[in-house]
Amino acid sequence: MFHDISADMLKVMRALEEQLERDQASLRSVTQDVGRCLSLLALSAPPGAFLELGSSGGYSSLWLSLAARAKGVKLTTVDLNEKKVALARENVARAGAADSVQVFHGDAFDFATRFEEIAFCFSDIEPPELNAKIYEIIVPRLVPGGWIVVDNVTSPRYQKDLLERAHSDPRVDCVRLPFPKGDLICRKC
Repeated sequence: MFHDISADMLKVMRALEEQLERDQASLRSVTQDVGRCLSLLALSAPPGAFLELGSSGGYSSLWLSLAARAKGVKLTTVDLNEKKVALARENVARAGAADSVQVFHGDAFDFATRFEEIAFCFSDIEPPELNAKIYEIIVPRLVPGGWIVVDNVTSPRYQKDLLERAHSDPRVDCVRLPFPKGDLICRKC
């Protein structure tokens, strides 16, 4: 999968990585290692919907598009910021991933309730403490073996309640990985 990334997609990914190095605040994107991890987790997901809450510039969407394409599904990604939605749409199109990614402008909470059989969900919304509410919406909608990954779980603004809730939740097995700002990775039992 990683060895077959098109030249167009690599070019867009590199441009986003360079922009992120110059100005983290403008994109608030994941790192390359996190993108690769997301792609591998999504590739291992059972049949069901792929959802990304918080598109930013589309960098993580591109990584997830690799798994979506391989599995023959479409990733639905949504962001509340119109400028980021426009940027994500442009990047997805330039990378040649429009056949496997749908970018929407809208509210993450609305989109989280639109799907009943979710195989993979990546939540990277702002402010990070809202992810605790997203977790409670998504977990019941996950298919058995489905994944939810929540970014920025070690952010100073983050509510530790989500970490405690996930670790004690009998519906999921989970781990917190110390990526730059921490990722909570949960698999539905």
